[in-house]
Amino acid sequence: MSVRVGVFGATGYTGQELVRLLAAHPHVEVAFATGSAEGYLAHEKGLERAADAYLLALPHGISARYAAQLGEQRPQAVVIDLSGDLRLKEPGAYQRWYGQEHPAPQLLARAVYGLTEVYRPWLHGARLISNPGCYATSVLLPLVPLLAERLVDASDIVVDAKSGATGAGRTLREDLLFCEMAGDFSAYAPGRVHRHVGEMEAVLRERSGQEPALTFCPHLLPVKRGILSALYLRTPHAAAHLAGALRTYYAGSPFVRVVDGKPPRLSDVERTNDCLMSVHEAAPGRVVIFSTLDNLVKGAAGQAVQNLNLALGLPETAGLPLSAGAALTQGVS
Repeated sequence: MSVRVGVFGATGYTGQELVRLLAAHPHVEVAFATGSAEGYLAHEKGLERAADAYLLALPHGISARYAAQLGEQRPQAVVIDLSGDLRLKEPGAYQRWYGQEHPAPQLLARAVYGLTEVYRPWLHGARLISNPGCYATSVLLPLVPLLAERLVDASDIVVDAKSGATGAGRTLREDLLFCEMAGDFSAYAPGRVHRHVGEMEAVLRERSGQEPALTFCPHLLPVKRGILSALYLRTPHAAAHLAGALRTYYAGSPFVRVVDGKPPRLSDVERTNDCLMSVHEAAPGRVVIFSTLDNLVKGAAGQAVQNLNLALGLPETAGLPLSAGAALTQGVS
C-alpha cells in the first residue's frame, strides 16, 4: 500500500521540489497539496485531510501552529516541518534568532532534528521532525564529525558560504529581480544575524560538547540553485587525515561523499540529494573544506524525503535517485 502524504505550501520552491520527488517515490502518493499563496483557509482544509505523513513547507511563525494541530488530531502521522520553527530547542533562542515568540513551544522538546546522517538513530520511527536549514546542512555535515573527534579548533571557525537565489524563497523582492542579480555578486546578513548561525552552533554544541565560535557570512550568487560553503578551520592535522575521518564517519551514507582533487562544483550536485566535500591544505595550521549541495534537495526537500523514509521504515534512498558517483562509492545498487 502507498503511504499517503499531504504537502502544505506546495507552490513555493521547496514545496514544488517536494511534489516532484514524491511523485516519483515508489512507496508514496500525494494525498493533497495546499498552495503557498492560498493562505489560511487552504491550510485549514488541509488539516481535515487524512494522511499518513504531512510535510510543512510553510513560513516560520506559521508552520509550527499547523504541526501542533496535526500532532493533536493525528498523533500517529509523521509531521516534518521544513521551516525554522522547531530547529532550536529553547523558546528564548527562537526569539533571539527569529525576533518573535515561539508559536508552539510545547513541540520543541519532541522534535527530532533531521540532519539525517548525524541523527539517523533518532529518526527511525520519529513522528515529529525538524528539517535543517540549507546553509546549516552544508556546514554541519563536514563540521560535526571533526568537532566531535576534536580534530579542529571549535573556537576558530570561519564559514564563507554562497547560495543561489531560490534559497530566499519565492516572495517578490527587489534585490532578487533578474536585473538586480544578473552579472552581480553580493554578501548579506554579515556578523551574527543570519538565523542559521544559532541553529548551527546549537547542533555543534550538542554533538561535540564544546562551545563553538562561528563566523558566518553568506553571499547571494546570480544562479537559481545550489550552495557552496568554504570552511576555514584551525587544526594540527593534515588535510588527508581530516578527509579520512570524514570518510569513516560517512561510510554507508549514500548521499555524503568526500572527493579528492578539485573542489566540488554546484553543477556536480544540481537536482541531486548529494553533499560533496573536499579537504585542502591552507595556511600553516589551517585547512579549508569545501561543501556543496543543492539547496532545494539535500538542503530542503530531498532531506525531508530521506527523513520521511526513515520515520516510516522505508529504504533511506527511496524516491531519491543516486548519482552514479554515489552508487559506485557506497556500493548501493
